[in-house]
Amino acid sequence: MEMHFSALKEPRGFIRILQAFFAIFAFSITAGFSTTTKITIECKNFTAPVTVKFGYPFRMAYSPFDVPRDCVPTGTDAVILPYNLSSNPEFFVACGVLSFMFCSAAVAVYVLRTALYQSNQTIPILDLGVTAVFTIFWFAGTCAWAQGVSDVKYYMSPDRIISRIPVCADMIAEKCNLDEAADYSSLNVSVLLGFTCVLLWTAGTWFVYKDTALHRQQLPPGAPGSQYPPVGATYPPQSPTQPMQGQFQQPQY
Repeated sequence: MEMHFSALKEPRGFIRILQAFFAIFAFSITAGFSTTTKITIECKNFTAPVTVKFGYPFRMAYSPFDVPRDCVPTGTDAVILPYNLSSNPEFFVACGVLSFMFCSAAVAVYVLRTALYQSNQTIPILDLGVTAVFTIFWFAGTCAWAQGVSDVKYYMSPDRIISRIPVCADMIAEKCNLDEAADYSSLNVSVLLGFTCVLLWTAGTWFVYKDTALHRQQLPPGAPGSQYPPVGATYPPQSPTQPMQGQFQQPQY
C-alpha cells in the first residue's frame, strides 16, 4: 500500500492536522478542569476552614462539602449545591472528541487512499457534508459553552456559595470570609480554542469544497479543471483534406 504524505502539504490535508490539534486542546482543557474555593467561617469559639472543590462535568450536587453545624465544634453538616450545569460542557467536549476522530480518519484516507479520493466523486462530497456539519456543531457548541462558563462563574461565585451555608445565611457565624477564589482562566482559554476551531472548520469546508465536482462544474471556461475551452480560443490550422468547422464534406465517388 503506497502512502502519499504529500497530501498533508495541501490545504485540505494540512488544515485537518490543525483541526485535530486544536480539538485535542479544547476538549482536554475542559474535561480536565478542576478548581477550589476556600472560605473561612469564624464562630465565637473557633474558626473553621471550608474547601469547595468542583470541576467538569459541573454537576455540583456530586461535590458536597462540610460546614460546622450551628457553630458547634463537634458537629458538621453537608452542603449540597443544587446546580447542574453539565449540558453545555458535555456537548462541547463531545464535539472535540468526535472532531478528533473524524480528522484522524480523514487524514488516513488522504494518505492511504489518495487515488480513490480523487477518482470517486462521492467521497469528497461526503467529506464536504461531514465537514459542514462539524462546522455547525463547533459554532453551536462554542456559543453554548461560552454561556456555560458564564453560568459556572455566576452560580459558583463566593457570594452565592456563602449564601448556601446555613451558619452564614442565618448569621449564626460571626464572619464568613473568602480566602481563595476559584480560577477560571483555563475555561476562558477553552472558549477561545472553541472559536478557533470554528474558523478552522469553516476554512476546511471551503478547501474540501474545492476538491468536489460541485466546484469544478462552476469553473469558467478555460480555467484549470474546466472541461470547456475558453470563448474566442484559437484552434490549430486544419489540413486541406479536413472539412472546416460547420461545413459538410462532399463524398468522393
